[in-house]
Amino acid sequence: MEATGKRYFSSNPPGTTEKLQTKHVLIAGAGGLGSNVAIALARAGIGSMTVVDYDKVEPSNLNRQQFFRDQIGMMKVDALRMNLARINPDLKIKTVCEKIVPGNCDVIISASAEIIFECFDNAEAKAMLASFCLLKRAKIPLVTVSGLAGLGSCDSIKVRKGLRNSWIVGDGKAEMNPENGTISSRVAFAAALQAHTGIRILLGLENGKVK
Repeated sequence: MEATGKRYFSSNPPGTTEKLQTKHVLIAGAGGLGSNVAIALARAGIGSMTVVDYDKVEPSNLNRQQFFRDQIGMMKVDALRMNLARINPDLKIKTVCEKIVPGNCDVIISASAEIIFECFDNAEAKAMLASFCLLKRAKIPLVTVSGLAGLGSCDSIKVRKGLRNSWIVGDGKAEMNPENGTISSRVAFAAALQAHTGIRILLGLENGKVK
């Protein structure tokens, strides 16, 4: 990164920016978790990311997702690319406007990613992606989320080590459904923990670390 660009990350802990600039991440889902994770990583100075999602921005998304009213109707990946570019024009962004299913995981979930963020809001999709990653992308750290809905205390949202090379963020029980609902503050809190856990992994500060 040019010297003029480094000043935007001058508040990062010493040595952090130089390391993160070399990293490539994959974010599966650009909704409440994914859009917030992407924004946090862009502000941290990550070098490149791939974002995968097939949905459009809807009015009901705006209570927790990093989009704006004039972006309603846009594909989420296109709107998020636009917003990320305003934060960090040097960020290299690849977008994939496609639904991840068992038949295309091997193509979409690149083996070159240095970390994978699972950011789905559907339990079956979460399980499918986790199973694929643990089986076919076992060497790549996976950071997933389980339990962030409702108005429960954020004290219950924790980071715990999962199977093999995975980490799980959440309370493990508050599922997203009409009864629980989702609130901006709790979703953003979980996404921030997810992004921060990923940053620590990329910097070699977590067990099962990558370098």
